[in-house]
Amino acid sequence: MDVDPRPSLENLPDELLHGIIELLYFDQTFCFPFLEARRKSYRPLSGCPVDSMSLINHRLRRLSLPILFRNIRFELQLDGMDIEVKQEVRRLMKALEWNAHLTPLIRKRPHPFSQYCKDPETLLIIDVLSRCTNLEHLELPRHIVFGDDIDSQHPIIEALNRHPSDKLRLKFRQLTERSSASSHVHPAGFQSMSLSRVVCGVWSNDQCPGQEMKTWLAQGLNIEKILRCRYAQPDDSWMDYTYPGLTSIEHWKGNHISLQSTIGFLQRHPLLDSIALDPAHEHDNAPWGVAFAKKMHPYSYKFVQPEQGLFTVVKVDEEWRYQKIMVEFQDDIPHGGVGIVETMVQKLGTMLGPESSSSPDEAIVVIDFLSPVGEYMTAEDLIGILTRNLSHVANLNLHLGKFMGDILARERARILETGPAMHVFCKRLKQTMPKLDWVDLW
Repeated sequence: MDVDPRPSLENLPDELLHGIIELLYFDQTFCFPFLEARRKSYRPLSGCPVDSMSLINHRLRRLSLPILFRNIRFELQLDGMDIEVKQEVRRLMKALEWNAHLTPLIRKRPHPFSQYCKDPETLLIIDVLSRCTNLEHLELPRHIVFGDDIDSQHPIIEALNRHPSDKLRLKFRQLTERSSASSHVHPAGFQSMSLSRVVCGVWSNDQCPGQEMKTWLAQGLNIEKILRCRYAQPDDSWMDYTYPGLTSIEHWKGNHISLQSTIGFLQRHPLLDSIALDPAHEHDNAPWGVAFAKKMHPYSYKFVQPEQGLFTVVKVDEEWRYQKIMVEFQDDIPHGGVGIVETMVQKLGTMLGPESSSSPDEAIVVIDFLSPVGEYMTAEDLIGILTRNLSHVANLNLHLGKFMGDILARERARILETGPAMHVFCKRLKQTMPKLDWVDLW
């Protein structure tokens, strides 16, 4: 009997091989450093299929190396018995020199796990910037804070601005602004240097930008996230400024500026797509609150402030919608008004962020009714209403108020506790709502 020969990778076109290698790289369980400075290094090739593939032949090496070296890290693991840090950094820099033919493949370098002393660390960062000519993302470890040591960071920014790739971004995890805490400001600062390639992950502030921050913003400094202090003074004048690269804000109050000023702030920050609202936030003075009230008309409702966590709004197709919300409908619904209940839930569903939302967080929705709708609604009624109107919400964490307990108590009167009945209800609801993560009583 003729047996077909075993398929060979050699017979596949480059395009298909490239896709296979991409999948293998994505599926790699372990992320090993490209260059290490430590006495013992264990790098099992069995855990790195792309590493192994790059050693088979010239063709697979040509296809796999750009994928393998696209996202790498450099790591120093030192202890008290090791020789001093400077010598280890010199070895690492020497390894970079010996592997100069590979450094143009590097696109992204996340932060290392270990810390370095500042002088050799600065030299190492500058060396990476000078050798990795196609680098697109260089993330520094948490202990390097933008603005904390301007003398050491000045030559790094100079090397960054000399880099040939316009795509390169240097990311600091956080920043510090001396002018907001004291009168001491570095006399030279970053002078007239461009900071458009510098990204700061988080800026924690409880007041307006100081003079340093205003200068950095004018020089193009990017800030991804603003974290407002929950107990900050009720001053929203920080919103008079523009923060390049801003994508999210936590503890937004926004009660002391006009609705039009809030709209202007949002328009100046087109990348902003997630806002966690402070418990003191007044929803009717913000675009999302105004849109919610318009959508819910003619029905009345009350936002219920959670004991823990924050209301969150996300931007979907240029429209702000709620991702975390607690709402109690206030209208007096006539007995048997299941259709009215569905209309309310349907309107609520249109104001929730759907699956296309850029936020990876779960959606948390709490629903209750002031009117005793649980006295006549059935579990089947509720399952149908929720399935028809909330199935589009991904990662939904749903909490149902007192009315749900009334339904369960009426339908399962023989059961002393609602737990078993709720378990049956949850199981049935998850069968009709595959995107539902969790449902319980509130």
